[in-house]
Amino acid sequence: MFFKHSVYGDSCREFLKRIESGEILGFIDEFVQNEVFHKLMVAAVASRKRLSLPDAVSYIKRNPDILKTVPELWQACELLKSMDLEVIPGPLFGESLVLSEEFQLLATDAIHVAAMQKAGIENIASNDSDYLRVKSFRVWRPMH
Repeated sequence: MFFKHSVYGDSCREFLKRIESGEILGFIDEFVQNEVFHKLMVAAVASRKRLSLPDAVSYIKRNPDILKTVPELWQACELLKSMDLEVIPGPLFGESLVLSEEFQLLATDAIHVAAMQKAGIENIASNDSDYLRVKSFRVWRPMH
């Protein structure tokens, strides 16, 4: 389920291996954990039922018991929990409002920036070019 992206999958897998080996420190905020969990859930059901992602969300809402039948979801979540990532706790909403306005960021991006600032982090691994507007950050993008 992880790293099936045809362009960035290998690069992302290698990045996480570097975190697991201790070569680089990995951080995650609670909001990202939730985003990853949600995307894993939708992708698992979409794959299991051969649905589009939006249809999978609707299917889960109508058939919540489906979540009991996708062990790959729970295995992926256990893998995420077991990764050596330091969790940056919230709340971050107030700070994200200021940052969204200052750097013209979408709400989710502003929350990530707020978490990074809270933890004193200046490097971000992302393919989102919007982070380039935060001049104090260094953006590490996946390789093709």
